[in-house]
Amino acid sequence: MFQPRRIPVALALIAGLVVSVVGSLSFAQSGSGNQGLQDVLQKVGKEYASSYLAPLSQSLGANQNSALYTTSLIPRSKLTFSIGFKVMGTKLADADSAFSRTVTVTSLDETYGVQPGDPAYHQSGTLVMSGPTIFGNDSRKGSITAYYQGLPVGTVEGIEGLINTRWSPLALPEVSIGGIAGLRATVRWLPDIDAGKDVGKIKLFGWGLQYGVTSAMPMIPVDVSVGFFRQSLDFGTVVETEASSWYLAASKSVGVLTLYGGAAKESSKFKVHYDWLDTGQRVAFDIDGQQKTRFTLGAAVSFGVKLNADVNFGSQMTTYSAGLGFGI
Repeated sequence: MFQPRRIPVALALIAGLVVSVVGSLSFAQSGSGNQGLQDVLQKVGKEYASSYLAPLSQSLGANQNSALYTTSLIPRSKLTFSIGFKVMGTKLADADSAFSRTVTVTSLDETYGVQPGDPAYHQSGTLVMSGPTIFGNDSRKGSITAYYQGLPVGTVEGIEGLINTRWSPLALPEVSIGGIAGLRATVRWLPDIDAGKDVGKIKLFGWGLQYGVTSAMPMIPVDVSVGFFRQSLDFGTVVETEASSWYLAASKSVGVLTLYGGAAKESSKFKVHYDWLDTGQRVAFDIDGQQKTRFTLGAAVSFGVKLNADVNFGSQMTTYSAGLGFGI
């Protein structure tokens, strides 16, 4: 049985795991150029950056809205407490490693490789942008080619990928207290983590409430609950995220094994802020998460510590999560 005096040890273990995993997600350094997220973004404008970040903006919201519950059994008058560590990963498609985008601009200039004296200078034209995304090739740079009246008139370099992977991972700690009127409250929080000068401090805060319907309706053969979760995860002044989820869940326990599942309606937002060095402009834009619903299936075992794993079939992508928990 978990002993309360072990809580500081468990907290230290969980904090260490989260710092390790979340620190790697800060994109403070790439494998090839020791450049951070802010370093690479400040070389390009909004249109390029939004396509470059698209796989991260979509998968990060899906990750944050994962691993919100492992059971629907919540006592009405027995206090429960748990601390845990959750790790999530969204599977990326091969197409998420690169992008290609065409946009129209009102004035071609040196920013796009068009020099004064060229007939295309300060004329409207088309830009063809292509290259690796943030999860693409970290040794190849993208490109931006300017076209005027259908002919190429200038080319500049884009940016390289930061992490060459087909998985978008995340790790989060949480603390839960339940057993009062069938409610369980959960908080996800970390003190600011310094991820280096290129990113700044990582900030995490989230909270959620889960109500056990079964505690008021004991005739139901499985445990049923409803819940809400809202959270934010920010990377310095470059990226701010928001994610929220409403869910209906059910679970059934047999001995040390608990099977659980549910359906959720969710949303997320990815906000980006940085300075574009070539123009001196402040770039700021939002990307709304495309995933709106998901279905979850999972299992948990409890033998002094609690281990769980589940798969989340979302409307846009599939996310896997697992957790380690200690509780009384």
